[in-house]
Amino acid sequence: MATLKLNHLRKVYAGGVLAVEDFDMDIADGELIVLVGPSGCGKSTTLRMIAGLEGITEGKLYIDNKDVTNLASKDRDIAMVFQNYALYGNMSVYQNMGFSLMLRKEKPESIHKKVIAASKMLSLFEQLNKKPKALSGGQRQRVAMGRAIVRNPKVFLFDEPLSNLDAKLRSSMRREIKLLHHKLGATMIYVTHDQTEALTLADRIVVMSMGRVQQIGTPDQVYNNPNNMFVASFIGTPPTNFFAGRIEDGHFIGEGIDLKLSKAQLNLCKGYDEVILGIRPEHVLGLDGDTEINVELVEHLGSYSLLHGIIGQHHCVFKVRGWSDIQPNSLVKLKIDMDKVYFFNPADGQRLRGE
Repeated sequence: MATLKLNHLRKVYAGGVLAVEDFDMDIADGELIVLVGPSGCGKSTTLRMIAGLEGITEGKLYIDNKDVTNLASKDRDIAMVFQNYALYGNMSVYQNMGFSLMLRKEKPESIHKKVIAASKMLSLFEQLNKKPKALSGGQRQRVAMGRAIVRNPKVFLFDEPLSNLDAKLRSSMRREIKLLHHKLGATMIYVTHDQTEALTLADRIVVMSMGRVQQIGTPDQVYNNPNNMFVASFIGTPPTNFFAGRIEDGHFIGEGIDLKLSKAQLNLCKGYDEVILGIRPEHVLGLDGDTEINVELVEHLGSYSLLHGIIGQHHCVFKVRGWSDIQPNSLVKLKIDMDKVYFFNPADGQRLRGE
């Protein structure tokens, strides 16, 4: 397949609108990279620059060490799968999958061999003679993927391909894309606003906000060691709870919350009059602690329950194991897992890491 180098890419639209700023990253051969972030963060623009569908204002793009910054899209040997399937309604599945090869004037026997192989890989062999309107949403998306596979491109680009599917189909298609990646060993770049897709699919995740890269790392690194408050809040469901407070007499003291800190945590916060404490909802050890939450709502989700409530004036969410019998309008004392809390600089939102 291919390696990619995105060398300080920048995109500015007419009128001075900054879409992407200083995107710098090396992508290894066979990696599955997921760009994730909210709408308008620059992830799709970055993908379109790689595809050649958007011009690059500044920076260089290399595929297999070849500068393709100014190369036309058709000459980059890249295949793209979009959110909308873009299938030809008057063509069969077989014809849709082989159409690009036909335009390349490949021999019919070669087209047939590639389409059959891709259809079997994607469990579409029984659907080859059907028109797209006779297929489910998941099957249509697999046809779009098959159309890309038969081209055997250097790089696969996915632009929110599962957004139009229901929750059950999204889960199924995530699994199929992951399996497809293992089978092909292909270099893939996948764009989504769904952090669940990012965590389950990626070899490495790129978290973006306001056109800038906030963090690049494995799912484990991004989830357990967020660079800043944005990453900590965006990656993880429900999002991280934040509490503003001060360090006093070996404790973190905020409105409605008082937690004893370890020596290492005190050293981490040394020099800061105020800090922001981050606690993920799942980092609760039990209901026998010192942090009191006024529970307003309980969501029962089978293996765990979500407690929505207020600590001080902060609305927050915590996750407890099992089908909780806690009732709304009750006071519960949570035991926080202090080994897993985060501390952030209130001035810039960056995580405190120490020296």
